Amino acid sequence: MIVLAYDHRGYELMQGIQQYLDSINEKYVVFASKTYKQTDSYSEFSNKACEYMLSHNNCRGIFCCGTGIGISMSANRHKGIRAGICSDIKTTHLARNDDDINVLVLAGNNIKIDKAKKLIDTFLNTPFEGGRHIARLKLLDE
Repeated sequence: MIVLAYDHRGYELMQGIQQYLDSINEKYVVFASKTYKQTDSYSEFSNKACEYMLSHNNCRGIFCCGTGIGISMSANRHKGIRAGICSDIKTTHLARNDDDINVLVLAGNNIKIDKAKKLIDTFLNTPFEGGRHIARLKLLDE
C-alpha cells in the first residue's frame, strides 16, 4: 500500500501521481484536504499518513508540499518513519539502498510528473541493501 500525503502546493503533482499509480495498479490511500486552501497544513496530513503507515505493515509513502522540506520535517518526527526529499534518480536509489527511506518526498514546486514517475519507479523497485547500513539506521530510533 502506498500512502499519499500532500498540501495545496503538492495538489497538482499528486493528481498526476495518483493517475500514474492507477496505471501501474498500485493501491494507495490519500491524506489531503478536500478543499485545497492555502491554509492547509502539511503537518496535519503528514501526521495522519505517518500514523496510518505505522499501524499498517509494509506501507511506503509519497508525500509532497511546495519544497518538500516542511512535510519531510513533519514526517521524520515519527519514530519508524524515514522520509527523504529526492529530486534525481541517483539520490532516490541511494536513499532506498543505503537509508531505507519509507517515504519519498517530492517538491511540488520543482518536480514535473514525468520526472516524478521515474523517481517513484526507483523508490518502489530499489531494495534496502541492509548490512553495514542497519546499525546506522538503528541510531535514528534511539
